[in-house]
Amino acid sequence: MRLKRFIAVGAVLTCSTLLWGCGNGTANNASQQQNDTVRSESWSDPKRLEASHLEALERMEKDHIHRMVSLSASTDGDKVITTLERSSQKLEEMRPLAEMLQHEGHPALLQRIQDMSGDIQSSKSVIAEMKNLPQDGKIKIQSENSDSLHHISSFRDYHQYIQGQVQSLDGKSTQMSH
Repeated sequence: MRLKRFIAVGAVLTCSTLLWGCGNGTANNASQQQNDTVRSESWSDPKRLEASHLEALERMEKDHIHRMVSLSASTDGDKVITTLERSSQKLEEMRPLAEMLQHEGHPALLQRIQDMSGDIQSSKSVIAEMKNLPQDGKIKIQSENSDSLHHISSFRDYHQYIQGQVQSLDGKSTQMSH
């Protein structure tokens, strides 16, 4: 008797799992069709599509900058590099769409991606340079006085700020060696 009950419960569980799996697949297909519809509607207005992606890029940049300025480039250089690499990855994911939009006569997104990529590469170079300098006067990017960080809102600002820090440290180490 018990065996029959177990078999019955097992059969019910198996059926419901299969049904749930099928239902889930159907839901996924429906959402996929919806996404395709949204995509095809968006393509009918490439200017709007470009604007929404430019906005998304700006949000991503602000978010990643916020993470970087809360670190010290000298002591947390690896974490900063990781954040910069994630930013590069996000840009590369958007590049194919930007190239398609450029063919449609909307080059702003691709231009923005190229500018940001250049600024990210510059930041990486500066941090690599920073690692090679003596660490006597540790450069705290986030210090007691974080007012100087409030103007940093883009990868370019970040790169220029770090470059200034490296030059001041480089100047100090040159003076020390005389």
